[in-house]
Amino acid sequence: MKTKIFKSALPFMVFMLAIAFAFASEKKTDINESLAVQGYVQKNGACQLSILCDDTGGPACQDADGFIVHRVNNGTFCSIPMSQWR
Repeated sequence: MKTKIFKSALPFMVFMLAIAFAFASEKKTDINESLAVQGYVQKNGACQLSILCDDTGGPACQDADGFIVHRVNNGTFCSIPMSQWR
């Protein structure tokens, strides 16, 4: 009797354990962390490193001096305005 229960319940328990481990090993990322992108400000004719912003839309992202923060396009030109990071 014990063998019959063991043989029928073992595959079910292994399957449930595999599902539990699949969810337990999932990497959790904070939503705000995944939206953060390094922004740049156009000052003195060059893009300078600035604060973290995002691209999701909303109010324009500005640094402490009031300059609008952009994403770098083609490596040297700040052309894509970014939104405030929440």
